[in-house]
Amino acid sequence: MRLATAEELARELDLDLPLRMVAPPECPSQAAYIGYFGDAIAVLQTAAALERAALELGVDSAAENIDYLEVRWAPRLHLRNGLSVPEVIAAVLAGLAAAPLSAVAIVCAMRHHTPEENVALAREAGRFAGKGVVGFDLAGDEVRYPAAPQRPAFEAARAAGLRLTCHAGEAGEPSSVEEALSLGVERIAHGVIGAREPRIVERIRSEGVVLDLCPTANWRCKAVPSLAEHPLPRLVRAGVRCTISTDSRTVADTTLSREFELASGMGLTDEELQRCNATAYEAKFG
Repeated sequence: MRLATAEELARELDLDLPLRMVAPPECPSQAAYIGYFGDAIAVLQTAAALERAALELGVDSAAENIDYLEVRWAPRLHLRNGLSVPEVIAAVLAGLAAAPLSAVAIVCAMRHHTPEENVALAREAGRFAGKGVVGFDLAGDEVRYPAAPQRPAFEAARAAGLRLTCHAGEAGEPSSVEEALSLGVERIAHGVIGAREPRIVERIRSEGVVLDLCPTANWRCKAVPSLAEHPLPRLVRAGVRCTISTDSRTVADTTLSREFELASGMGLTDEELQRCNATAYEAKFG
């Protein structure tokens, strides 16, 4: 989300917010990092604001020569002012449809919401399958809220025709990645901590699961001690299908161009960077 847009919307809503929307480099944990999404969520509580933010994200991405964009967000975080889940989804899809690139949506459930709430969300999202929503995801605090209880939501999403992915492996133990794999996902957002276990890496490789890696966010969450120790080069060379992504352009204070520059600085060759981009096209949900 553009900082200027957030500030404008905050003034319109008469919200006295500090607008802490960029996580510091020395963020102590994933839970602390997630906290920096709060102010953006606070100003995105109307259909007009959601549509605008989605459109601006598409415009800013197109300016980077991105031609295909998948937007992940959690509709149930935008219900404070009376919007329904279908209204939230429709607003975001309207903004993406007006953007100057091909843009689709992946609906995120939140780990701290109940399985019943997330089953209902999956069914609502499924009504937009083929109309802009292409996938279903689970995000949030991995340490406090395991993924396994959310299996019914993934089953509901699959039954509704949505592709499956899951945030995992950015906090806690490597086993959280295996837990996500057990949900039948095609892709895992991050998976970095799972890379510490050769057995898990081999399972990811052999099953053809794609890791959507976000170097800056992985470092700011402390999933890796430093960018120099990020496992991306090792995973690519081990035959794991990897993409390079941003996580959140605002909270991570990055762009996709910047993430590719960081990956190059880690030692990835031009051919390996091209392979990551080719993997993104091959694994896209839209």
